[in-house]
Amino acid sequence: MMRSSRPPRAVSLRRFLLLWLLGGLWLVVACIAAFHLVVALIELARAQDARLVAALGASGQPGVGAVFERTGSLDGSRIAGDRMLEAFPWVASLPASGAPRLYVSQRGDVAVRAAAALREDATQSGGKVVVQAAEPMRARFAAWDRMPRQLLGWLAAAALGMSAVVVSAVAMTSRWLARARRALDAPQLDMALYDGPSELRPAMARMHELHQRQREWVEQQRRFLADASHQLRTPMSVLRTQLQSAMAGDVPAGEILPQMLHTVDRATDMANQLLSLSKLEQVKRAGRLQAVLLHAAAVDAVMELAPLIAAKRLDFALEGDEQLGATGDPLMLGELLRNLLANAIHHTPDGGRLGILVRAYAATVELVVWDGGPGVDDALRPRLFQAFSATKGGVGLGLSICRQIAEAMGASMEIYNRVDAGRVIGVDAVVRWSQAP
Repeated sequence: MMRSSRPPRAVSLRRFLLLWLLGGLWLVVACIAAFHLVVALIELARAQDARLVAALGASGQPGVGAVFERTGSLDGSRIAGDRMLEAFPWVASLPASGAPRLYVSQRGDVAVRAAAALREDATQSGGKVVVQAAEPMRARFAAWDRMPRQLLGWLAAAALGMSAVVVSAVAMTSRWLARARRALDAPQLDMALYDGPSELRPAMARMHELHQRQREWVEQQRRFLADASHQLRTPMSVLRTQLQSAMAGDVPAGEILPQMLHTVDRATDMANQLLSLSKLEQVKRAGRLQAVLLHAAAVDAVMELAPLIAAKRLDFALEGDEQLGATGDPLMLGELLRNLLANAIHHTPDGGRLGILVRAYAATVELVVWDGGPGVDDALRPRLFQAFSATKGGVGLGLSICRQIAEAMGASMEIYNRVDAGRVIGVDAVVRWSQAP
């Protein structure tokens, strides 16, 4: 059985509130009216039955007050009283003690409530007669005539007053919601001036925060794209100049080709890092992180960059607990490690030492990529993680992307000079998770 793909129908909150609140109110009014009506009918029925029993009297004649009275013999023949009232048909069922029996009968075309009982015949010694008293059945339902005047009047007035209150409350709620909608539509939302429902304030604040973050992100992307286009334009212009020089024969091919290769490599590195930044934004928006083994991720990065390590004859060391993990994204963690490791390889002199260390202490997990390079200049440190702030031989995006990847995985990243005996002997790039998984 296939389900319908139609979207759910939008429901008006105002109509919903009016229907449910007014419907519930009038349902309560109807229940109260029905309850009082039933009680009134029961009381009228009991009162009528009591009148009929009293009307039979203790003597052989019906008492005063019954509308219709009849006295008859045991065989049903009328002795006195109303000619149209039918005789009691179940004489044998009447108690000899004279207790009355209540029943429903007819008087012509009119339904009546009647009472019958055996009495001593005052004219015949020892004889018995059947005495009857009756009233129309409509007397039992006189509450129908009195209810609109006695009960339904004030119930309807109260319900109308409460309905007016409900309608006013719903209208006020609609105005509050309209204020909230206008506040969301405003380009700048000042929560201090928000005068809508307090229950909506957290949602409004959250929406304001999301809008603010969206505007900031768009502005960051705009600036980044402007910088990126400028940075990419530079190597392309250089490459064009080099090609023109080679075509004109101004520079020997053996001299210009390595320069062109370097320019192409520089542009390729920047394009790859821009692609990494695009992937990073996807990870941030997806927000799906998982436990990742840091040692295994480091092994993958080292295997990929092993040719570069071998080309410079570097002494590499990978240390730490193989089962130590942290929360992250496997692909972006690999990108982070490759960037840091490539940066360490670039700055370590030929035949030098570098490595990766995975360690944990207290509630902290650290991933350290260290090298034996010259260290970070203090003048460069303030803009070390700024985009397009390149050190010698770089494109200025690697460390910026690394820090953004770390923050997207709930970690922090810092660069420290490693000092021994007052002399800088290398750099430690430390990615730190404050909570172990």
